[in-house]
Formats: sequence, structure tokens, C-alpha cells
Amino acid sequence: MTDNRVPVLIVGAGAGGLSTSALLAKHGVRSLVVEKRREIFIYPKARNLSFRSLEILRGLGLADRVHAVAEGVSDMLTKVSLRSTQAQQAFDVDAIFAPFDDLSPEPSAQYCPQSALEPMLLEHIRGQGSEVRYGTELCSFEQDDTGVTAVVRNSDTGSAEVVRADYLIAADGVRSPARDALGIPTSGHGALPIYVVFIYFRGPWRQFVPKLGDGDAIQVANDDVDGIFLPVHDDFGMFVTTYLPGRGETAEQFTAEHCRQLLTRAIGEHIDIEIVEVTPWQPYERVADQFRCGRVFLVGDAAHAMPPFKAGGANCAIQSAHNLAWKLAAVLAGKADPLLLDTYDVERHPVGRFSARQSLTGPVLPLLRLDDTGPGLSPGEEAPMFDLLIGYRYWSTAVLTDEPPPCDPSVASLVTDLRGQPGTRVPHVWLTHGGQRVSTLDLLGPGFAVLTGSGGERWRSAAAQTSKALGIALPVHRIADEQWARTTGLAPDGAVLVRPDDFVGWRADALPVDPGAALQRALSTILALG
Repeated sequence: MTDNRVPVLIVGAGAGGLSTSALLAKHGVRSLVVEKRREIFIYPKARNLSFRSLEILRGLGLADRVHAVAEGVSDMLTKVSLRSTQAQQAFDVDAIFAPFDDLSPEPSAQYCPQSALEPMLLEHIRGQGSEVRYGTELCSFEQDDTGVTAVVRNSDTGSAEVVRADYLIAADGVRSPARDALGIPTSGHGALPIYVVFIYFRGPWRQFVPKLGDGDAIQVANDDVDGIFLPVHDDFGMFVTTYLPGRGETAEQFTAEHCRQLLTRAIGEHIDIEIVEVTPWQPYERVADQFRCGRVFLVGDAAHAMPPFKAGGANCAIQSAHNLAWKLAAVLAGKADPLLLDTYDVERHPVGRFSARQSLTGPVLPLLRLDDTGPGLSPGEEAPMFDLLIGYRYWSTAVLTDEPPPCDPSVASLVTDLRGQPGTRVPHVWLTHGGQRVSTLDLLGPGFAVLTGSGGERWRSAAAQTSKALGIALPVHRIADEQWARTTGLAPDGAVLVRPDDFVGWRADALPVDPGAALQRALSTILALG
């Protein structure tokens, strides 16, 4: 049994685990990711990324690669059979996302399934010097006051290795063995009474839909079959259908021959079809009661599993990773007190629970053949998509404001617009900088930053004073732009202190009497330095 030492051990190489590793690397923190799967995910699940997730990937330098996957968000048409020449739009995707076009430098949504995202993140992580091992599972772990000792095992050779890490991140899925080992209870409805089967197949099916984009889908609904065709690549396809136990239907009935018959009826004529794999699945709505236990943190489905009906799962995972990575990096570098890490749960748990609950419904749900859609949402409970995508506000010791806190901190706090309020994502405004068109988000680097207006020259000396006292780089960007001033409502000499996750940590509507002291006090408080 060999030994290994690493700052952060990450269990699980899905969207949450790989994003956390990539974001830690951005802050100079090395990690080891172990994944029991033997390869990256090859099927196109978690298909669409929101603009907020795209912004995070943009910060990693991956925007061009993501945009190259496809143009825009996935679309869906409805037909009576695949070969039918008559089609109608299943729902208006553009209408859902168009209201958010001006909120970000990124598209409001982008088709980029996990099968495309994982290889990008994997290459990026390895290029930054961190390690990802497939076919490796976590066997056990123990934590103490100074770190976590874990045993991992190679599935092929059976060889075991002891890994000593400062922190462990459990991104090991909805059934998270790490979460269970910690005894962390969960809330929510658990497995929903929606019984799905994914049929993966090969055959010349795309001849009937030659204009079908890689991110698009075709729903087929007729008297014999009801399901959705999705492309994987070339003639490799996926057919998503459901079965109804209340009518005596079971997953076991989906034999290769039964699946071929289903596909023939869905296509509308016989073609040669090879059934590659058949996978039953149920969506979950399950949220851990806490996202931190000592030196172990939950990310992704281990923290907040949700149905895919509003494309929330991978997006919420990436955003939780973004929230956690900079905090871990600051503590590991000795720039912040470990108390800062408490704010991960305080900030992300309300958002995770809200996102999971809101995902109980969505535009795809009515397209599925169901007896029971599950618990659903009560009338009037469904929130606008803005709230789900970006309209949440953090309240914690890592956010400074004179406003009174919410009555119930466990409930997600929501805003109707982004104006630079402490605890919200800094507003996006297009600027001309160095002769190029850039977003205010592009001004932000991997650390903290001060954004001020045309009269904010004194913030430069204030930031220099703070940087020297705390040993933290603190760039200042003066924005002489009317749109920025109108959006934020800041005086020309006002400023916002933006955290490494693009969220406003503190705001000065106008220049304080002693900006250096005020800025140093704000940053010290955010970093739990007293």
C-alpha cells in the first residue's frame, strides 16, 4: 500500500468534481480526482449550460471550446413518427432564454452535454498539473484536526493507496457513499415516481431527420410509442421513453428485441438497428441537510440532486464548485481563516434546496408518458427562471451589508435584478478596454477586485494599502461608463469589492472618509480575519 499527499482529494469526476478541480487549479491548488468509472461519460446527459455556468468556464479560458460544440441551446420538435414530414415545435426554447440575453457576455444558454464538457475539463485539469484517475474508487476515509486520510483502490489491479489530504470533496453522486459514511441526512422527495429507460442504439436513423443538430431532439408520440430521440454522434442515438409500473410495466421488459420493436414503431419503418445498451433511471429530488462536515464538503448531486426538467443539476454543481474553490484556496494559502469555509454551506445550501425544488417541474415534463409526475409544485410556487439562473443573493459573513438579514436564512434570498447588491453576481456591462469590447466580468481575475467609477482614483491607493497589509493582490478598475453607473447606482467615486467567484462582497455607494481603512476592514471580515 503506497502513500500520497495532496491538498485536496476529490471523489467523483462528473461536472461537479471536475469543475472543482479545474477551479482549484485556477487558484494554484493541486488536487487528485478519483472516479470509479473507467472512462469519461460518453452519453449526452446534462445537455444545456446556463449563462452563469458559461461565465465560469469563460473564466477558465474554455469559452471558445464550449462555443465550438454547437450554436445555442438544444431544440425539440414533435412528430407522430421519425419519418413523418410533419413537425411542430415542442416548446419555444428561445422564449425561455431570450429575456436573459443582456445579462451576460455569454449566450443565455448553450448546448454542451456532459460528454463534451468532461473531456474539456479533464484536459484542462491535467494541463494545470492536477491528476484524474479513472477506475479508482474510495474505499474508506477518516478525518482529524489537520486533514483527511483516505484509502483508494484501483479497480483493475486491486492495489490500494493511502491518500492524505487537507480536505476531501465528495462529488460522488446522488447515492454518495461518502455522504452516507459521514451520516449526513437528506431531505426532499428522493426518487420520483417517474420511470425512465434510455435505449442506446446504432442504425441509419438520422436519414429521416437530416437537419437534426447534435444538440436537438425529436419527440415521437403516436398510439404505439411515446419517446424522445437524441443524437449521440453519427448514427449512434439514444431513445428516451418511460414505463408505468401501475400498469404492470417493468424495466425488465425492455429486452433488445422489445427495444428494436419500439424503435421501429417510433421511426415508422423498419431499419437495421443494433441495441447497444439499455439503462433504467429515476430522477431524484434530494438535498443533503448540510454541505460540510469537518474537512469534507459535498458538491454536485451528493449535495443537491434534482430532476433535469430545468437543466439545473450540472449548472448548480458548477456554481457550487465556484463558490467553494476560492475559499479552499484562500485557507490553504493562509490568506483566510478556516471559518471562511463555513460560508460554503451557509451560501449554497439555500440555493441548492431552492434549485432542487424548482426543478420538480419544467417544459420537458409534459412531453413524457407518465401516470404520476410526482409531487410537483403547488399553485403559484413556481419561480421565474431568472430566480433560478442568477436571481439568488448570498447572506453570510463573507458578504458585508448594512441591510437587515432575511428572517429565515435557510430559504433562498431572491432579487429581481442585479445592481451590484452585496451577495449578488456583479452586473455585466459591455465596455471598451484596451481597444477591445469586454465585459465587466472580463476585468475580474482569479482573486478579489475593486470596481469603481470615473471618480474613483483614490481607491487605487486604498487597494495598495490593503494589499500590503493582507498580502493579497487587489487590482482596481475604474469604469467611466454611464451604463455601469445607471445599473449599479454608484456615485462616480463609489466602488464594489468583488470576490473571486464574481459576487459582490462589499459595496461603498460613495467614497468613505478613509477608503483604505474601510476596504481593509471589509476584506478582512470577508476572509474571517477579524
